[in-house]
Amino acid sequence: MRSAARAVGPAALLVLALGACSDEGTSITEQMRAGDQKGYVAGDGTIERLAPGERSTTVSLSGTTLEDEDWSLEDHRGDVVVINVWGAWCGPCTAEAPDLAAAATAFEEAGEPVTFIGVNDRDSIPSARAFEDKHDIPYPSLAYDGGRTLAQLGSLAPFRPTTLVVDAEGQLAARVGVQVDESTLTGMVQDVLDDEAGAADGEGAGG
Repeated sequence: MRSAARAVGPAALLVLALGACSDEGTSITEQMRAGDQKGYVAGDGTIERLAPGERSTTVSLSGTTLEDEDWSLEDHRGDVVVINVWGAWCGPCTAEAPDLAAAATAFEEAGEPVTFIGVNDRDSIPSARAFEDKHDIPYPSLAYDGGRTLAQLGSLAPFRPTTLVVDAEGQLAARVGVQVDESTLTGMVQDVLDDEAGAADGEGAGG
């Protein structure tokens, strides 16, 4: 499985920038400058990837799923984790839902160590579950709890949708601050899987 859209041109960036809903008046760049996320430079409407040596932001996330089960990112160390922040009220979230479902299913069927988790924003549990049922989402989502769960992501996810890719060590490896398609997401996740495999091969050779 290999498809990587690592760079996009100005015209594509404009389209991507229009494909997001935002509650914030500031740009991603301004928020990141105001925070303490070292080594991570972001921009509106961009697709970003960090090489292993550039990763310095540890992502923490835990909450309760729509099915009332506890979920924690810590329990999935060793996997590449895809976090998608979404709301049923957000048009781009609806548009990307089939792509996320397809990517998650493909990685699962391939037996890859990849975990997907959604994080809902502002929907009631019945509304969020209806959205997931309608779009055949094969992975769980954390329920909206007034913003406490979302607050754990800080300024990493100011837009709806936002998709984060977290490596096996819990470090932020990639981010899409707008609607994502299956091929782009698959390529980003596969790149991180390749990074993990390369690191393991290097350790084996060194031993």
